[in-house]
Amino acid sequence: MASDELDALNGKFPGCETLAFADLATMMVLVTNSSNARSREALDRLCAEATLTLGGVEAPAMGDSTCNTALSASRDRVSIFLRAEQEPSDVLCCICSPEVDISAFLAEARPCLQKISGGA
Repeated sequence: MASDELDALNGKFPGCETLAFADLATMMVLVTNSSNARSREALDRLCAEATLTLGGVEAPAMGDSTCNTALSASRDRVSIFLRAEQEPSDVLCCICSPEVDISAFLAEARPCLQKISGGA
């Protein structure tokens, strides 16, 4: 179940404030795991940010093609967006503290997304 996968990922990286599985085709967040309550509007903005940074399903944000990983950072947070390999509209949106080990997080988050997206 998707929520169980997000719970497990969050358990490994307590610096992750929000994990959201979204469908860019519908612009909807489908499942979340968050340490603080996020409004529907905040989740919609997170999905819009994923589209802006990753590009739409068939429309790149920048360059000639869409990408599968994008990061943005500020002093307070790191936003990480991952696109599923087999289902390009499925994405994992993550808001983490700046202290998160990004390499370790990506190594765990990619298989998590593939499991949720592919149902494997």
